[in-house]
Order: sequence, then C-alpha cells, then structure tokens
Amino acid sequence: MAGLTRWSLLVLLVAFGVPSCAPDAPIAGSQYPAKLVGDWQGTVGDMKETISFRADGGFVSQVRPMGFISNTLGQGVTGTIRGTWAIQGKVITLTISSAENERLLNKTTTSTIEAFKQDELVVKSAGGETSTFIRAL
Repeated sequence: MAGLTRWSLLVLLVAFGVPSCAPDAPIAGSQYPAKLVGDWQGTVGDMKETISFRADGGFVSQVRPMGFISNTLGQGVTGTIRGTWAIQGKVITLTISSAENERLLNKTTTSTIEAFKQDELVVKSAGGETSTFIRAL
C-alpha cells in the first residue's frame, strides 16, 4: 500500500496549475478542479514524481528514484501510472487503471489538500505523509 500512497500524493500534487492573479494567494476551494489541471513535479519519500492532470479527468504519473545519475541523465525510471482523478471538497481521489506495478492496478486512493497556490500544491496522503508539488514549466 505504501507504493499506492506515493503514487497518489504525486498525482495530486501535479494536478493543480492554472495561473491566478496573485501567485502566492491561496486558490479558492471552488476552483480546485480547474486549477489542478496541468503538469506538476514533486518528491514523495525517496522518489521523484511528475504528474499531469488532464481537463478530461485523466492523469498520467511517472515515478523514478532520486540521485545524481537519475536526476541528471533521466535514468532509473520506475514506472508510469494512468487513471482518473476527481476532487470533492479538499479530497483528491485517484483511480488507477494502468500501472507497470500490477499490485497498483484497479486501486483507488485519496489525499487531502493542505495548501494550494498557483504554483504549489501540498497534499497529505491517507497514510499521513505530506508532499509538496511545484507546477512544471
């Protein structure tokens, strides 16, 4: 389940990204679904994650280990996860439909938005882990 939690956090963090007038101003809860759409990058545990939240409710997340070689040469990719996302209040739900790790297939996970700004998303997994994602340029 730890692998599922990591993927969930990463996916959630990547999701929020439509610019607002004040980059440091918090995003209103009613705008979470629209602002989540876009590309996000973050670190969950000892893994780097990029996640793309699409306007049609789909997501794609790629996770890889951290380290000099992995970070500079792009090696060490550990997997791609695809599925759908939904937001209700501050809770982001990810439903995984495709994963290289079979134990993640057909799983659903949630994270709670702790803070959300134009270019930064902080989420807490159901397991209590907090992760920060930055909007990818």
